[in-house]
Amino acid sequence: LAAVRDVGPAGHYLGHPHTLENFQRAFFMPELFDNNSIEQWQAEGSKDTITRGLEYAKRMLNEYQEPKLDEAKNDELLDYIARRERDIPTMDALNEDA
Repeated sequence: LAAVRDVGPAGHYLGHPHTLENFQRAFFMPELFDNNSIEQWQAEGSKDTITRGLEYAKRMLNEYQEPKLDEAKNDELLDYIARRERDIPTMDALNEDA
């Protein structure tokens, strides 16, 4: 409310310190959209959203690191899978005539 009091009627918040400190957290800024001027966009290669999206996806795939899994948890999961494979009939058994 301090910003509202500071700005007053008919004022604007664009230059207010509160706005400058908080605008990046207060508004969602999508990574794939370009808010630069057309001159800056052209200087950076005139990439459309599809190109930027593909570059982003490739970067994410290239930077992916498999999460560490506790060895005991991994053993539990493998044991669970083995038990379920024994307990659930295979597709061949389901397709046999009774």
